[in-house]
Amino acid sequence: MDDLRLALIGCGAIADSHGQALARIDGARLTAVVDVREDRAKRFAEQYAKGTDEIGIYTDYRHALDSPQLDAVIVAAPSGLHAKIGGDTISAGKHVLIEKPLTLSSVDTRALVEKARKQKVYLGTVHPNRYYPSNQMAHSAIREGRLGKLSHVVATVRWNRTRAYYDEAPWRKTREMDGGVLFNQAWHAIDLMLWLAGSPVADVQGMSSRRLHEIETEDVALGVVRFEDGTLGLIEATTNVYPRNLEQTVSAFGATGAIVLGGSRTEAIRVWRVAGDDESAVLAQWSEANAPRQDASWPHEQCIRAFLDGIRRGQAGPSEEVLMAVEEIGLIEKVLELK
Repeated sequence: MDDLRLALIGCGAIADSHGQALARIDGARLTAVVDVREDRAKRFAEQYAKGTDEIGIYTDYRHALDSPQLDAVIVAAPSGLHAKIGGDTISAGKHVLIEKPLTLSSVDTRALVEKARKQKVYLGTVHPNRYYPSNQMAHSAIREGRLGKLSHVVATVRWNRTRAYYDEAPWRKTREMDGGVLFNQAWHAIDLMLWLAGSPVADVQGMSSRRLHEIETEDVALGVVRFEDGTLGLIEATTNVYPRNLEQTVSAFGATGAIVLGGSRTEAIRVWRVAGDDESAVLAQWSEANAPRQDASWPHEQCIRAFLDGIRRGQAGPSEEVLMAVEEIGLIEKVLELK
């Protein structure tokens, strides 16, 4: 089968993970790079493609979309641009993989989903933490009933973001482009919490505040979730932990067991009290000290591979991850409404 021809839109911080991942994937060829700064697009092309003579360099993504020599697009632009760029890409008849968060509103997300269905193109989003073996293990254990009836699940993000972090990319200070701690830093933990719970959200309560940063968005948020099957959920997310990141954990507690994932490392396991398993043996392999260290781009590689496989299988419309994102965005909006 011929290589799938890809464009990358946005060459900011997360773009390197996509570039490193694509370099390891056979059957995918980067044919266009887009960034509002031409020098940054050229640097990316020189680093991750064969050279600027063999790749299109654009400062306007719409010019890249005009090319008939393009099968799919990866959107890695600032969050507030995802809906517009994603919609234009779908209108151009190209498959599209959009970085997290898919969009910053339920309205925009539903519009993308419907447009992808009508245009019969594949719409994916980036939920890389699901691919870590530890998280796959937890999901399987819960689905197999090895924790018994679930009591509650918890997503905890206790991180630090300095003034320099916001100053180096001023769009991060804005509601319109960044979205805040829930849409940005806590997105992956919330996704894992919902994925492990495995039940639609029935009700959300919460509150948020801007306490320590000069930004438009919240820097601390607390949420309580009730799922349709009765399981409860708890979210704590902040960028106000000083002087450095403390933890990102996702926990699940059931009638016969408990799992705590993460800590200082996303791919690690802190607690594994699962029927039939020796917790000490599991932690000997998967604790924060012992878990195999993956390249930072490895989970993005898995997301891109899954997206490309879907295209080759002829999938059209939204992916399962996109449909989950619809629920995640709705949950976040409800927490932010209840200040």
